[in-house]
Amino acid sequence: MNLEDDLRRALQREAAPPDFAARVLARTRPRRAFLFAVAAAVTVAALVPPGIYQYRQRQKATEARDQLVLALSITQVQLLHIQQQIQHHTRHAQ
Repeated sequence: MNLEDDLRRALQREAAPPDFAARVLARTRPRRAFLFAVAAAVTVAALVPPGIYQYRQRQKATEARDQLVLALSITQVQLLHIQQQIQHHTRHAQ
């Protein structure tokens, strides 16, 4: 026997078994599901932290606004009280 003939026989094309395509697809389905799950997890991991950060920033901004409104309200009351005292002293000084 000749080495070349042995190689030709070993490398000859053979028809695939009838269920070959079904077996290959059956093996790829779980991998696709796994890859989809990994992609979804990565997407969630990428989107959630910035969302949480933005939510906290909005909360802080709302709290700051509420404190500013309260401070302005207190200042308004104090200014009205001082204005009344000035008017009272101005009337009695004349």
